[in-house]
Amino acid sequence: MRPRILPPLASFLLFAGCGGLEPGAVAPADIPDPTTVARTGHANDWLICPQSMCTAKPSAMAASYVAPPAEQYAVWRAVLAAQPRVTPIAEDPSRGLLLVQDRTPLLRFVDTVSIRVLPGADGGSTFAAYSKSNIGRYDFGTNRRRLERWVAAVTARLTTQP
Repeated sequence: MRPRILPPLASFLLFAGCGGLEPGAVAPADIPDPTTVARTGHANDWLICPQSMCTAKPSAMAASYVAPPAEQYAVWRAVLAAQPRVTPIAEDPSRGLLLVQDRTPLLRFVDTVSIRVLPGADGGSTFAAYSKSNIGRYDFGTNRRRLERWVAAVTARLTTQP
């Protein structure tokens, strides 16, 4: 007798890596803005945002940097380009928006990440970043760890404001 779990498990694994977007598939005007995004309501997303700048409740507060927005934007692009499984999907430099997809290492699940660099105090900058799983309701902390790792890489290249 064949185990009943094998067909659903095989289907799940077959389609787990599906769902990615091709670069250029999203027009710059359609990039999701992390400051206005609606959270999933499940444990499969993470939002970092400056105090009172996002419509949804953030998971963590964003740092402020001495660097102007254009410099921080360039640093974000460099950090994202150095990530092994990141695919750039769209960007809108005039609004400081970046949209990428990252695949988890083992099962290659697709997660979507939008980042917006924002003007800060005294000519500096800050940002909002939202990472969410495209499949499932729980991510075992993947989105949180991803954004924390990327923010640490950005912060290592920029000076933060107190």
